[in-house]
Amino acid sequence: MSPEQTVRPAQWSEMDGVLLLRSVATAMVRLSDIASPGTFTLPYPDEAQRALNNTVLNCLLLKAKPPESLPHLVEWAACRPLDRWPITMPPDVVPAGSLLLDGATRQPTQLCYEWAVDAEDSAACHSEQRYMALASERCREENYPEAYRAFRRLLVRRPVLTHRELTTLPAAADSDLGPLGDLLHDVYQPAPAAYLDRDRRIYTACARCHTLLHPTTGGRLWCERQRCRELGTVRPGREYRADEGGGSQLLIRPLRQWVSAPGALEIRLARRLTSIGADVELWPGFGAYGMRVRFPDGTTLAVDHKDWANPALLGRRATPPSPDPPYDRCVWVVTVARLRDQPDFRATFERYRRSASPELMTDRELLRTARQLTGTTVLGVRHPAPDDEPTEGLF
Repeated sequence: MSPEQTVRPAQWSEMDGVLLLRSVATAMVRLSDIASPGTFTLPYPDEAQRALNNTVLNCLLLKAKPPESLPHLVEWAACRPLDRWPITMPPDVVPAGSLLLDGATRQPTQLCYEWAVDAEDSAACHSEQRYMALASERCREENYPEAYRAFRRLLVRRPVLTHRELTTLPAAADSDLGPLGDLLHDVYQPAPAAYLDRDRRIYTACARCHTLLHPTTGGRLWCERQRCRELGTVRPGREYRADEGGGSQLLIRPLRQWVSAPGALEIRLARRLTSIGADVELWPGFGAYGMRVRFPDGTTLAVDHKDWANPALLGRRATPPSPDPPYDRCVWVVTVARLRDQPDFRATFERYRRSASPELMTDRELLRTARQLTGTTVLGVRHPAPDDEPTEGLF
Protein backbone atom coordinates (compact mmCIF):
# COMPACT_ATOMS: atom_id res chain seq x y z
CA MET A 1 0.00 0.00 0.00
CA SER A 2 1.41 3.41 -0.92
CA PRO A 3 1.67 6.12 1.76
CA GLU A 4 -0.99 8.15 -0.04
CA GLN A 5 -3.61 5.41 0.13
CA THR A 6 -6.29 5.71 2.76
CA VAL A 7 -6.70 2.88 5.24
CA ARG A 8 -9.96 2.00 6.91
CA PRO A 9 -9.67 2.94 10.60
CA ALA A 10 -11.56 1.27 13.42
CA GLN A 11 -14.98 2.78 13.98
CA TRP A 12 -14.85 5.93 16.08
CA SER A 13 -18.21 6.98 17.41
CA GLU A 14 -18.71 10.71 17.78
CA MET A 15 -21.39 10.02 20.37
CA ASP A 16 -21.48 9.02 24.03
CA GLY A 17 -18.14 8.74 25.75
CA VAL A 18 -15.99 10.27 23.01
CA LEU A 19 -17.79 13.60 23.05
CA LEU A 20 -18.06 13.52 26.85
CA LEU A 21 -14.34 12.96 27.42
CA ARG A 22 -13.48 15.73 24.98
CA SER A 23 -15.80 18.08 26.87
CA VAL A 24 -14.52 17.17 30.33
CA ALA A 25 -10.85 17.25 29.26
CA THR A 26 -11.28 20.69 27.69
CA ALA A 27 -12.93 21.94 30.88
CA MET A 28 -10.13 20.57 33.06
CA VAL A 29 -7.51 22.28 30.88
CA ARG A 30 -9.34 25.60 31.15
CA LEU A 31 -9.82 25.24 34.91
CA SER A 32 -6.10 24.62 35.37
CA ASP A 33 -5.55 28.27 34.44
CA ILE A 34 -7.56 29.39 37.47
CA ALA A 35 -5.31 30.41 40.36
CA SER A 36 -7.38 28.63 43.05
CA PRO A 37 -9.27 25.80 41.36
CA GLY A 38 -10.57 24.53 44.69
CA THR A 39 -12.66 27.65 45.24
CA PHE A 40 -15.16 27.33 42.39
CA THR A 41 -18.27 29.44 42.80
CA LEU A 42 -21.37 29.81 40.70
CA PRO A 43 -21.65 30.67 37.90
CA TYR A 44 -19.06 28.17 36.66
CA PRO A 45 -16.96 28.91 33.54
CA ASP A 46 -18.88 28.04 30.36
CA GLU A 47 -16.73 25.05 29.38
CA ALA A 48 -16.90 23.65 32.91
CA GLN A 49 -20.67 24.07 33.17
CA ARG A 50 -21.08 22.41 29.77
CA ALA A 51 -18.89 19.48 30.83
CA LEU A 52 -20.82 19.06 34.08
CA ASN A 53 -24.16 19.16 32.24
CA ASN A 54 -22.94 16.59 29.69
CA THR A 55 -21.67 14.27 32.41
CA VAL A 56 -24.88 14.46 34.44
CA LEU A 57 -27.00 13.82 31.33
CA ASN A 58 -24.86 10.85 30.30
CA CYS A 59 -25.11 9.37 33.80
CA LEU A 60 -28.89 9.78 33.88
CA LEU A 61 -29.21 8.06 30.50
CA LEU A 62 -27.12 5.14 31.76
CA LYS A 63 -28.89 5.12 35.15
CA ALA A 64 -25.65 5.88 36.99
CA LYS A 65 -25.10 8.28 39.90
CA PRO A 66 -23.85 11.62 38.48
CA PRO A 67 -21.39 14.10 40.01
CA GLU A 68 -23.24 16.57 42.23
CA SER A 69 -21.20 19.69 41.40
CA LEU A 70 -18.16 20.93 39.50
CA PRO A 71 -15.82 20.23 42.46
CA HIS A 72 -17.24 16.70 42.48
CA LEU A 73 -16.51 16.36 38.74
CA VAL A 74 -12.93 17.53 39.41
CA GLU A 75 -12.66 14.76 42.02
CA TRP A 76 -13.83 12.27 39.40
CA ALA A 77 -11.13 13.51 37.01
CA ALA A 78 -8.42 13.25 39.69
CA CYS A 79 -9.42 10.06 41.49
CA ARG A 80 -11.69 7.96 39.26
CA PRO A 81 -9.91 6.08 36.43
CA LEU A 82 -11.55 6.61 33.05
CA ASP A 83 -12.26 2.90 32.65
CA ARG A 84 -14.60 3.22 35.66
CA TRP A 85 -16.61 6.15 34.31
CA PRO A 86 -20.18 5.36 33.19
CA ILE A 87 -19.43 5.92 29.49
CA THR A 88 -19.45 3.91 26.29
CA MET A 89 -16.20 4.05 24.31
CA PRO A 90 -14.61 2.44 21.25
CA PRO A 91 -12.29 -0.48 22.14
CA ASP A 92 -8.75 0.17 23.41
CA VAL A 93 -9.34 3.92 23.72
CA VAL A 94 -9.32 4.26 27.52
CA PRO A 95 -6.23 2.69 29.14
CA ALA A 96 -6.97 1.02 32.46
CA GLY A 97 -6.22 3.22 35.45
CA SER A 98 -5.79 6.44 33.43
CA LEU A 99 -6.80 9.79 34.93
CA LEU A 100 -7.53 13.23 33.50
CA LEU A 101 -6.00 15.05 36.49
CA ASP A 102 -3.03 14.16 38.65
CA GLY A 103 -4.29 13.06 42.04
CA ALA A 104 -1.68 14.96 44.04
CA THR A 105 -1.69 18.32 42.23
CA ARG A 106 -5.04 18.42 40.36
CA GLN A 107 -3.08 19.41 37.26
CA PRO A 108 -4.13 18.04 33.81
CA THR A 109 -2.32 14.87 32.82
CA GLN A 110 -0.80 14.42 29.37
CA LEU A 111 -3.78 12.20 28.53
CA CYS A 112 -6.12 15.05 29.47
CA TYR A 113 -4.37 17.35 27.00
CA GLU A 114 -4.57 14.71 24.29
CA TRP A 115 -8.34 14.36 24.74
CA ALA A 116 -8.72 18.15 24.76
CA VAL A 117 -6.73 18.41 21.52
CA ASP A 118 -9.02 15.80 19.95
CA ALA A 119 -11.82 18.35 20.31
CA GLU A 120 -11.65 20.59 17.23
CA ASP A 121 -12.52 23.78 19.12
CA SER A 122 -10.08 23.11 21.95
CA ALA A 123 -7.97 25.95 23.33
CA ALA A 124 -5.52 23.26 24.43
CA CYS A 125 -4.02 23.16 20.96
CA HIS A 126 -5.19 26.36 19.29
CA SER A 127 -2.93 28.65 21.33
CA GLU A 128 0.07 26.48 20.43
CA GLN A 129 -0.90 26.49 16.77
CA ARG A 130 -1.54 30.23 16.78
CA TYR A 131 1.82 31.21 18.27
CA MET A 132 3.88 28.77 16.20
CA ALA A 133 2.06 29.79 13.02
CA LEU A 134 2.77 33.44 13.82
CA ALA A 135 6.46 32.70 14.42
CA SER A 136 6.64 30.75 11.15
CA GLU A 137 4.89 33.51 9.18
CA ARG A 138 7.15 36.28 10.49
CA CYS A 139 10.35 34.35 9.77
CA ARG A 140 9.13 33.26 6.34
CA GLU A 141 8.32 36.86 5.39
CA GLU A 142 11.86 37.93 6.33
CA ASN A 143 13.47 34.72 4.99
CA TYR A 144 15.00 34.17 8.42
CA PRO A 145 15.02 30.42 9.20
CA GLU A 146 17.76 30.92 11.79
CA ALA A 147 15.38 33.00 13.92
CA TYR A 148 12.72 30.30 13.77
CA ARG A 149 15.17 27.61 14.85
CA ALA A 150 16.54 29.84 17.64
CA PHE A 151 12.98 30.39 18.88
CA ARG A 152 12.25 26.64 18.90
CA ARG A 153 15.52 25.86 20.68
CA LEU A 154 14.74 28.44 23.35
CA LEU A 155 11.31 26.92 24.01
CA VAL A 156 12.89 23.47 24.31
CA ARG A 157 15.85 24.37 26.48
CA ARG A 158 14.50 27.26 28.56
CA PRO A 159 10.85 26.70 29.57
CA VAL A 160 11.56 28.99 32.54
CA LEU A 161 13.04 32.49 32.32
CA THR A 162 13.38 35.29 34.80
CA HIS A 163 11.62 38.48 33.81
CA ARG A 164 15.01 40.11 33.33
CA GLU A 165 16.05 37.35 30.93
CA LEU A 166 12.77 37.71 29.09
CA THR A 167 13.40 41.38 28.43
CA THR A 168 17.14 41.18 27.68
CA LEU A 169 17.39 37.98 25.60
CA PRO A 170 16.13 39.48 22.31
CA ALA A 171 18.78 42.23 22.41
CA ALA A 172 21.66 39.99 23.50
CA ALA A 173 24.68 39.92 21.20
CA ASP A 174 24.40 36.17 20.65
CA SER A 175 20.61 36.18 20.19
CA ASP A 176 19.26 35.18 16.80
CA LEU A 177 15.57 35.72 17.57
CA GLY A 178 15.21 38.52 15.02
CA PRO A 179 11.51 39.36 14.53
CA LEU A 180 10.36 37.02 17.31
CA GLY A 181 11.70 38.85 20.37
CA ASP A 182 8.40 40.47 21.30
CA LEU A 183 6.59 37.13 20.96
CA LEU A 184 8.37 35.92 24.08
CA HIS A 185 6.15 38.15 26.22
CA ASP A 186 3.09 36.30 24.90
CA VAL A 187 4.34 32.75 25.35
CA TYR A 188 6.07 33.22 28.72
CA GLN A 189 3.71 34.14 31.55
CA PRO A 190 4.28 34.77 35.29
CA ALA A 191 4.86 31.45 37.05
CA PRO A 192 1.65 30.29 38.79
CA ALA A 193 1.61 30.51 42.57
CA ALA A 194 0.78 26.79 42.73
CA TYR A 195 4.40 26.04 41.77
CA LEU A 196 5.85 28.19 44.57
CA ASP A 197 7.34 26.76 47.76
CA ARG A 198 5.68 29.30 50.01
CA ASP A 199 7.96 28.65 53.00
CA ARG A 200 11.23 29.08 51.09
CA ARG A 201 9.78 31.50 48.51
CA ILE A 202 11.38 29.62 45.60
CA TYR A 203 10.38 27.86 42.42
CA THR A 204 12.27 24.65 41.59
CA ALA A 205 12.91 23.41 38.04
CA CYS A 206 13.15 19.77 37.00
CA ALA A 207 16.76 18.73 36.43
CA ARG A 208 15.73 16.65 33.41
CA CYS A 209 13.27 18.77 31.41
CA HIS A 210 13.85 22.16 33.13
CA THR A 211 10.18 23.04 33.57
CA LEU A 212 8.92 23.98 37.04
CA LEU A 213 8.12 21.26 39.55
CA HIS A 214 4.79 21.36 41.37
CA PRO A 215 4.84 20.91 45.18
CA THR A 216 2.36 18.30 46.42
CA THR A 217 0.43 18.07 49.66
CA GLY A 218 2.77 15.25 50.72
CA GLY A 219 5.80 17.53 50.58
CA ARG A 220 7.16 16.04 47.37
CA LEU A 221 7.75 17.59 43.96
CA TRP A 222 5.77 16.55 40.85
CA CYS A 223 6.84 16.94 37.22
CA GLU A 224 4.18 17.30 34.54
CA ARG A 225 6.18 15.15 32.11
CA GLN A 226 5.30 11.52 32.49
CA ARG A 227 8.72 10.32 31.38
CA CYS A 228 10.47 12.29 34.14
CA ARG A 229 8.19 10.71 36.75
CA GLU A 230 8.68 7.23 35.31
CA LEU A 231 12.47 7.51 35.39
CA GLY A 232 12.30 7.44 39.18
CA THR A 233 12.37 10.07 41.87
CA VAL A 234 11.94 13.55 40.40
CA ARG A 235 15.29 15.34 40.41
CA PRO A 236 15.20 18.98 41.55
CA GLY A 237 17.26 21.33 39.41
CA ARG A 238 17.76 25.07 39.33
CA GLU A 239 15.98 27.12 42.00
CA TYR A 240 14.44 30.52 41.26
CA ARG A 241 13.74 32.92 44.11
CA ALA A 242 10.29 34.40 43.84
CA ASP A 243 11.76 37.88 43.37
CA GLU A 244 14.80 36.83 41.32
CA GLY A 245 15.33 38.88 38.18
CA GLY A 246 11.92 40.46 38.49
CA GLY A 247 10.11 37.15 38.99
CA SER A 248 9.91 33.84 37.14
CA GLN A 249 8.20 33.41 33.78
CA LEU A 250 6.93 29.99 32.68
CA LEU A 251 6.29 28.92 29.10
CA ILE A 252 2.57 28.33 28.62
CA ARG A 253 1.51 24.69 29.01
CA PRO A 254 0.38 24.03 25.40
CA LEU A 255 3.85 25.00 24.16
CA ARG A 256 5.54 22.96 26.88
CA GLN A 257 3.39 19.99 25.90
CA TRP A 258 3.47 20.13 22.11
CA VAL A 259 6.72 22.01 21.32
CA SER A 260 9.22 21.67 24.18
CA ALA A 261 8.67 17.99 24.95
CA PRO A 262 8.94 16.62 21.39
CA GLY A 263 11.64 19.15 20.53
CA ALA A 264 13.93 17.80 23.26
CA LEU A 265 13.99 14.35 21.70
CA GLU A 266 14.28 15.76 18.17
CA ILE A 267 17.43 17.67 19.17
CA ARG A 268 18.91 14.56 20.75
CA LEU A 269 18.01 12.39 17.76
CA ALA A 270 19.50 14.98 15.42
CA ARG A 271 22.87 14.70 17.19
CA ARG A 272 22.83 10.92 16.98
CA LEU A 273 21.75 10.80 13.35
CA THR A 274 24.49 13.30 12.46
CA SER A 275 27.08 11.13 14.22
CA ILE A 276 25.96 8.17 12.07
CA GLY A 277 26.51 10.17 8.88
CA ALA A 278 23.11 11.65 8.05
CA ASP A 279 22.52 15.29 7.14
CA VAL A 280 19.91 16.63 9.57
CA GLU A 281 17.95 19.88 9.43
CA LEU A 282 15.80 20.67 12.44
CA TRP A 283 12.33 22.18 11.87
CA PRO A 284 12.73 22.68 8.10
CA GLY A 285 10.37 24.84 6.10
CA PHE A 286 9.77 27.06 9.15
CA GLY A 287 8.36 24.17 11.16
CA ALA A 288 6.75 22.02 8.47
CA TYR A 289 7.89 18.99 10.48
CA GLY A 290 10.46 18.07 13.13
CA MET A 291 13.54 16.94 11.18
CA ARG A 292 14.56 16.53 7.55
CA VAL A 293 17.05 13.66 7.48
CA ARG A 294 19.03 13.08 4.26
CA PHE A 295 21.25 10.06 3.64
CA PRO A 296 24.19 9.52 1.26
CA ASP A 297 22.05 7.51 -1.19
CA GLY A 298 19.66 10.46 -1.55
CA THR A 299 16.86 9.04 0.64
CA THR A 300 15.15 11.80 2.63
CA LEU A 301 12.98 11.25 5.71
CA ALA A 302 10.53 13.67 7.31
CA VAL A 303 10.67 12.83 11.02
CA ASP A 304 8.42 13.97 13.88
CA HIS A 305 8.63 12.87 17.49
CA LYS A 306 5.21 11.99 18.94
CA ASP A 307 5.26 11.38 22.68
CA TRP A 308 1.56 10.58 23.12
CA ALA A 309 0.08 8.52 25.94
CA ASN A 310 -2.99 7.42 23.95
CA PRO A 311 -2.18 5.51 20.73
CA ALA A 312 -5.78 5.61 19.50
CA LEU A 313 -5.87 9.42 19.63
CA LEU A 314 -2.45 9.56 17.96
CA GLY A 315 -3.60 7.18 15.24
CA ARG A 316 -6.54 9.45 14.46
CA ARG A 317 -4.08 12.27 13.74
CA ALA A 318 -1.87 10.20 11.45
CA THR A 319 -1.53 12.28 8.29
CA PRO A 320 1.68 13.14 6.41
CA PRO A 321 3.01 16.71 6.76
CA SER A 322 3.36 19.28 4.00
CA PRO A 323 5.62 18.05 1.16
CA ASP A 324 7.59 21.30 1.32
CA PRO A 325 10.48 20.69 1.91
CA PRO A 326 10.17 17.42 -0.06
CA TYR A 327 10.87 13.99 1.40
CA ASP A 328 10.64 10.33 0.38
CA ARG A 329 9.24 8.82 3.56
CA CYS A 330 7.47 10.24 6.59
CA VAL A 331 8.23 8.76 10.02
CA TRP A 332 6.64 9.36 13.41
CA VAL A 333 8.97 8.39 16.25
CA VAL A 334 7.98 7.18 19.72
CA THR A 335 10.48 6.16 22.38
CA VAL A 336 11.20 2.49 22.83
CA ALA A 337 10.24 3.04 26.47
CA ARG A 338 6.71 4.01 25.40
CA LEU A 339 6.22 0.70 23.58
CA ARG A 340 7.80 -1.22 26.43
CA ASP A 341 5.37 0.35 28.90
CA GLN A 342 2.41 -0.06 26.52
CA PRO A 343 2.91 -3.31 24.57
CA ASP A 344 -0.29 -2.78 22.54
CA PHE A 345 0.64 0.79 21.56
CA ARG A 346 1.61 0.02 17.95
CA ALA A 347 -1.36 -2.28 17.31
CA THR A 348 -3.82 0.29 18.68
CA PHE A 349 -2.20 3.09 16.66
CA GLU A 350 -2.53 1.01 13.47
CA ARG A 351 -6.16 0.19 14.26
CA TYR A 352 -7.20 3.85 14.46
CA ARG A 353 -4.95 5.49 11.87
CA ARG A 354 -6.60 7.08 8.82
CA SER A 355 -3.80 6.76 6.27
CA ALA A 356 -0.82 4.51 5.59
CA SER A 357 1.62 7.39 6.11
CA PRO A 358 3.41 8.22 8.35
CA GLU A 359 5.32 5.10 9.38
CA LEU A 360 5.55 4.52 13.13
CA MET A 361 9.03 3.73 14.46
CA THR A 362 10.74 3.69 17.82
CA ASP A 363 13.84 5.81 18.29
CA ARG A 364 15.88 2.60 18.25
CA GLU A 365 14.31 1.51 14.94
CA LEU A 366 15.04 4.90 13.38
CA LEU A 367 18.69 4.70 14.39
CA ARG A 368 18.90 1.17 13.00
CA THR A 369 17.38 2.36 9.70
CA ALA A 370 19.86 5.25 9.62
CA ARG A 371 22.81 2.89 10.06
CA GLN A 372 21.57 0.79 7.15
CA LEU A 373 21.13 3.82 4.90
CA THR A 374 24.55 5.25 5.77
CA GLY A 375 26.35 1.92 5.43
CA THR A 376 27.40 1.69 9.07
CA THR A 377 25.71 -1.72 9.27
CA VAL A 378 27.44 -4.36 7.15
CA LEU A 379 26.22 -7.96 6.75
CA GLY A 380 23.94 -7.53 9.73
CA VAL A 381 26.79 -6.44 12.03
CA ARG A 382 26.41 -2.99 13.51
CA HIS A 383 29.57 -0.95 13.94
CA PRO A 384 29.98 0.53 17.44
CA ALA A 385 28.77 4.10 17.62
CA PRO A 386 28.21 6.70 20.36
CA ASP A 387 24.47 6.57 19.62
CA ASP A 388 24.19 2.90 20.56
CA GLU A 389 21.39 3.42 23.07
CA PRO A 390 17.80 4.54 22.42
CA THR A 391 16.81 8.07 23.37
CA GLU A 392 14.94 7.34 26.61
CA GLY A 393 17.09 9.65 28.71
CA LEU A 394 16.24 12.89 26.96
CA PHE A 395 17.92 15.23 29.38
